[in-house]
Amino acid sequence: MIRLIVIACVAALTCVAGGAEGLERLPAVLHVHSDLSTGDFSLEQLTAMAEKQGIGALLLTENYLARVEYGLPPFRALTRAVREERSVLGPGIDRYLARVAQAGRANPRVLIVPGVEALPHYYWTGSPLALDMTVHATQKNLLVFGLPAAALRALPVTGNKIDGLGWSSVLDALPAVLLVPGVYVLSRKRRGLRRVGRVVVVVSRRRWLVGSTLCAVAVVALVRAWPFTVDPYPPYRELGLVPHQDLIDYVDRLGGVTVWSFPEARDAGERWMGPIKVSWHTPPYADDLLKTARYTAFGAVYEDTTRIDRPGESWDRLLGQFAAGDRSRPAWAVGESGFHGFTAGKTLGKVRTVFLVEERTEHGVLDALKRGRFYAVEQEGGAELTLAEFSARAGGVAPQLHGLGGAVRVHAGDHRAGAGDLVERDGERALALLARKGRDLAGMAVGHDARHAGRVGEPAQVLAIGGLVDGQIGGEGQDVRGHHAGESQHRRLLPA
Repeated sequence: MIRLIVIACVAALTCVAGGAEGLERLPAVLHVHSDLSTGDFSLEQLTAMAEKQGIGALLLTENYLARVEYGLPPFRALTRAVREERSVLGPGIDRYLARVAQAGRANPRVLIVPGVEALPHYYWTGSPLALDMTVHATQKNLLVFGLPAAALRALPVTGNKIDGLGWSSVLDALPAVLLVPGVYVLSRKRRGLRRVGRVVVVVSRRRWLVGSTLCAVAVVALVRAWPFTVDPYPPYRELGLVPHQDLIDYVDRLGGVTVWSFPEARDAGERWMGPIKVSWHTPPYADDLLKTARYTAFGAVYEDTTRIDRPGESWDRLLGQFAAGDRSRPAWAVGESGFHGFTAGKTLGKVRTVFLVEERTEHGVLDALKRGRFYAVEQEGGAELTLAEFSARAGGVAPQLHGLGGAVRVHAGDHRAGAGDLVERDGERALALLARKGRDLAGMAVGHDARHAGRVGEPAQVLAIGGLVDGQIGGEGQDVRGHHAGESQHRRLLPA
């Protein structure tokens, strides 16, 4: 099965992007991990594999802070238990970026775009006293690109303690006062009587056990609480989507890119830690795309079953918000790989995002991502569907479409019976794709089994998947908490 997304937003708007003349096609893999975090391969090995497969760019997404912790109140730092995997924040963002630059110089034929996979917030329910605990939302992640080192070091996410001092700092440091009685006990000798034969003598002793224990607890408290700064989003209560929106807005203000990662993937399991059952659970969160704003894109094509692209689901509702003017900027559907290694049947190039870039640089790729100048392909067996040409029609009229990421005007009152369709050409084959007609017309997808080329374009082979749009929800600065996004209705039109 090959799936292809064409991102071509058509609404009652003016053109937002220019044509594709002079743009270079750059096949890329988005969401890749190396051995700098939880991947199996070095950067040099990844670029070698990419070059062999004709992949021109890797959008690297190393784990930013892969760390989950729990501490008992009130002294959470002192009693904290931690589970951590390799990430780039600990060793240093500068070291990470320098390593990417080094690999880029070693193989300049494959562009490496450095990014991170950030977990804005997770939270716990249950209690170790009840022998049953659950950690939620550990896979509700955002991919971040295009920020300088200083901005990356200060991402507002759980565990990155950048918010200064607070009452929790006082509680974390409070056990350090035990150092005073500990030193006092060790400095004082305790006198006692001891019988030696028939003689009773006076003996002076230091209380090493008590004093050393007090000092040890104080030192451990200081080390664990350092640097005493407050976690921006403590993991001990649910905060909804506020941390995620805050991260999106932080990146947006600095001109970067955010991508919702695998919004329909599931992650659940459990493990026994002694007598305590610890579970983890992240349900699909496609509806959260409707409740957040100003992100750049989201993963829509990946190696899993998805519903977000079906008529009436989140794709349609997001598109309806944009057409109605409730969202002022586009957000795009990307192909997301999630490549760590060759486990679970993963391959590096099965899911690709093909960018149309003005220049083969990090800026060129991220600019194309922001503008929607790309399409996504999922392929098997080495067969690849290449988008060479496409057009859009509404009511039998073919308005001028200014390339991928462009927009054209379609009259809202035009209800002519002609089928809307999007046509793309792969060599000599023309593929008729599913379209939507109304105030908006958006990206389409095609299913194509390379072993049955004659069946291409039949209704059973056609999938609606599309490019998404996003921007504001109800205007600038509206709180995402408790927002109920509006919907729009579209007519499903099968190819003639």
